[in-house]
Formats: sequence, C-alpha cells, structure tokens
Amino acid sequence: EETKVTEVVFENDIFTIKTNAQTFKSKIALGAYGKRSVLDKKLGRQTTINKNEKNYVGVKYHVRLNFPSDRIELHNFRDGYCGISKVDDERYCLCYLTDAQNLKRNDNDIKTMEQKVLMDNPFLKKYFTEAEFLYQEPLTISQVTFRKKSVVENHVLMLGDAAGVIAPLCGNGMSMAMRASFEAKPIIQNYLEGKISREVLEKNYKNNWNKHFSFRIAVGRNIQHLFGKERMTNVAFNILKKMPFVIDYLISLTHGKPW
Repeated sequence: EETKVTEVVFENDIFTIKTNAQTFKSKIALGAYGKRSVLDKKLGRQTTINKNEKNYVGVKYHVRLNFPSDRIELHNFRDGYCGISKVDDERYCLCYLTDAQNLKRNDNDIKTMEQKVLMDNPFLKKYFTEAEFLYQEPLTISQVTFRKKSVVENHVLMLGDAAGVIAPLCGNGMSMAMRASFEAKPIIQNYLEGKISREVLEKNYKNNWNKHFSFRIAVGRNIQHLFGKERMTNVAFNILKKMPFVIDYLISLTHGKPW
C-alpha cells in the first residue's frame, strides 16, 4: 500500500517493476491502474487527446440526499449526463461526465457550469440544491477518452479501465476489473506451471477479454453518443417508453452477465 509503481521493464522473460520504495522482479505483471497513469507513457501508449476526439471531464461528489437506496438514475444535460446512486452508509455518489468545451464556455469554473448548464434540468436542479455535500471540493478528472486500448501492452496484461475505459452507462468498472482478473487467473496458472508459452498466455487472455467485454464496451460507446444531445435523446426516450422490453435488452447488453 502507498507504493507507487514508476516503471515496468520486460527483459529476458522477466519483469522489473520499479517503485518509489524498492524494485521487484516478477514473471507476470498485470496493470490495474485505472483510466490514465504515468505508466501509460512509459509503456508507449497514447496519452494525449487527438483533435478529432471528444475530451471529457468527470466530476464526482459524495452527498447525503433523500433518494431511494435501490435506484440508479441518469439525467441528461447539454453535452453531458449525470448519475446518482447509493455508495455506503447514508452516502450517495452524484457524478457527471461532460464535454470539456462545456467547462471552457463557463470560464473553466465548475460551479458556474453546474448552475448554468446542469441545473437547466429540473431534476438535477432539485438534487444539487437539496443535497448535503460532504466534501468542500469534488473529485475531478480531465482528458477522459473512450478510445480503444490494447489489452496486452509490452507483455503486461491489462485489467479494468487500463484495458478499455468503460462508459459509465455500462455499469461498474471495478466489477469489470475483478471479472477480468478472475478470467486471467487460470490462464496465468497454466503459464506458471509450464503448460503454455507466454505467447499463448497473451493470446488466450486477449480472446477471453474480448469475449466478455469488447461488445459490451462498443454498445456503451454507441449509446453514450445519445446523451448530451437533447433532440436525439428525447426522440430515443419517447420510442423506448413504448417498448420497455427494448430498454431491458439494452441494459443487458451493457452490463454483462452475473458471475
């Protein structure tokens, strides 16, 4: 704990893992460091936003709120959407994702953007004005992108958001990371027991990861394009209200199966 990995070097079939405390040697390395890390740059992964890519900003609060504990809500606003769900004790997570241009148009001030943009939605206005915010400042992350990532990078097996950032519409990214590690375990065991080569290990892991997550992430990306686009969202919702079975089907496509 509290030991930051600064570099991972693969040489002579062994990983050298450098940290701020000491250096480790390992036959296997897995990356589960989230959406973005200094390790991405060290591993040669693209870390900057292309001019043709959407650049998102994420903002998260923990609040107390009169809200059903068994409900998750998603609310649309111009160029973004906001989700509300219970976390633990009596705390709720109130978080949103928005196009970075939204923040720029409001003098790069989060509070101003919330008042002028998010609170145009009457549901969000109610939550933002009635909630008790538990921390002075929100947790923020910028330059969020949903581009496709490599599942294996320089022989490091990637888990969770390090393998492919999942849109919030697709459910729990931590659950996805745990599922990936669960699927990786028997493949890694076969490699450590000498039953398969590293090449087969990596191939099997990629195939397994794609089987469980690639379609789910692709569906989530496509659905996400609707959010923040008022006319498209309203048309889609009006159609879906008349076909609730389609909503259930779409949710099943983006959230995977229990395991």
